[in-house]
Amino acid sequence: MKRRFLLPSALVVTLVATGMLVARPVVAQPDVPVDARSATSLPDSADLTLASVVEAALAHSPDAERLVARSQHADAMADRAQSVLDDAPTVGFSHQTDALGGDTGMREWESSIELPLRRSGLREAARRQAEGQRSVVEGQSAMWRLEVAGRVRDLLARLDAAQAEVTLAGQALATARDLQAQVGKRVEYGDVPRTDRLLAREDTLQREADLRRARLQRDQVVAEYRRFTGLERRPATWREAPSDDTALDQHPALQSARAAMSTAQAGRAVVRERGRLQPTVGFNLRREEDGRDAIDSVGVSLSLPIPLSRLRAPEEARAGIDLADAQASFRQARRDTALAVEQARQALTTARGQLERARDQESLATENLRIQKKAYSLGEIGLVDLLRVQSRHLVAHRQAVMSEIDLKRAIADYNQAKGVMP
Repeated sequence: MKRRFLLPSALVVTLVATGMLVARPVVAQPDVPVDARSATSLPDSADLTLASVVEAALAHSPDAERLVARSQHADAMADRAQSVLDDAPTVGFSHQTDALGGDTGMREWESSIELPLRRSGLREAARRQAEGQRSVVEGQSAMWRLEVAGRVRDLLARLDAAQAEVTLAGQALATARDLQAQVGKRVEYGDVPRTDRLLAREDTLQREADLRRARLQRDQVVAEYRRFTGLERRPATWREAPSDDTALDQHPALQSARAAMSTAQAGRAVVRERGRLQPTVGFNLRREEDGRDAIDSVGVSLSLPIPLSRLRAPEEARAGIDLADAQASFRQARRDTALAVEQARQALTTARGQLERARDQESLATENLRIQKKAYSLGEIGLVDLLRVQSRHLVAHRQAVMSEIDLKRAIADYNQAKGVMP
């Protein structure tokens, strides 16, 4: 005759504490495969590297056309700076006659051309402004590449974490199913109460739900990776080494801000030079007739504007504001970059220490699980005690796995903060 057991209150409390007993009915659901991979997961590729994924993302990015347009603008400014003309030439034609007056036969025709010239100071200032704009575009391009690299680094770290969660959830489900099978056999033998079978099944269902949730989160990250990079595979390995050789001044953010400051300085010089005398040279051809004789003549003219500082003051003040903004932006970029590097360095140090502690905890949890399994096989401890030890081992194992990923992410964040491309 099979023995019948009542579930002690202390056992219920223990099961609640270990997460096996929840207040919801047991609903039969189809088994979830423990296999960590699915049709939506990304296969690994040994040929892909972090750098190649970044290049694929850059080629897939819609921002490339914007940078091409800015580069064309910089080229146009450089070409404009080389011109000796400050504006487009002006061509004029005129005709005079006394046909409506005395009609003595007086006729006059005149054609002219005026060339607004640039003084050498304005040409030099415009050249420096064009060079600064070219440097700004190059800095923006470097910043864009770095931002894309940062996004790729983040995506790969999230992919690793999401896939690890799926793997860990699959391991936890396999453990729960194994436990459920063991409990089922012991219930049939009459060694444990029938309620243990319900509790074991409840734990299995919870682990199945955890696996479904982990797969959903993994698939969402996979979809984001595909949209951003245009790739159907991911690198098999992508671990970076922390870079300590790159100087802070070489950071693209600082280079771009410095170029913007130089461009603003050159822009103010252009405004000041425009306030000085910019000559306009004119040439004309004239033909005069008086009814008897015709006279052809050639003329040259020189025009010089009268500089009025009051008229130029608002434009010069605006150029001064632009320069002050660029200088402030450079100082702020330098502070932000230095702070980001320091924070990333601290996070890297913490991640290394956390990984060492997590490995030690996993080692202790693994040894404890081995001892407790042997004790359970000898009947020295109960099922609930073993389950509690297994749960602690899973937690320790998960912490070790995630600490490995956190260290990879911390190294990537450190390189990203220093402006290092893969």
